[in-house]
Amino acid sequence: MPIDSILFDLTNAVQPVRRAWVQAASVIIADFGLSTSLGTVVILTSRLGPAVPQKELALEVGVNQAALVRTLDRGEAAGLLERNAVSGDRRSNAVSLLPKGEKLAKAMERRVADLRRALLSNLPPEEIETATRILRTLEERAHAYVQRGHM
Repeated sequence: MPIDSILFDLTNAVQPVRRAWVQAASVIIADFGLSTSLGTVVILTSRLGPAVPQKELALEVGVNQAALVRTLDRGEAAGLLERNAVSGDRRSNAVSLLPKGEKLAKAMERRVADLRRALLSNLPPEEIETATRILRTLEERAHAYVQRGHM
């Protein structure tokens, strides 16, 4: 197969794969009574925390900061997380999980890990590592392209 076709297949597969993964993980998150957005925030805050800068969390979640604020409002109302001002910078907040959020994050992580194993455990670890390396390289180069306007 020509290299352009191979590269097209790779880049064209990224979004459908992400969409399918999010849909599968959302089934698990819904079992815990959370929206996909709030469940994702709880899991990522657990992984990145404690006291994750709100701006960094928005970047990791893949949403703008305004959209994240609404999700954080829901998380605070549910007693899962809290926002605290960053000392020395009144405009910045750090997000931390409360005990209820920590417990929920651990339970969701276990279920999502089970899902990953169910979907991918029959693949050789070396292939998974290669796929991850390729996707991260694509991510880095695409970011660099956008930032500089070229490679």
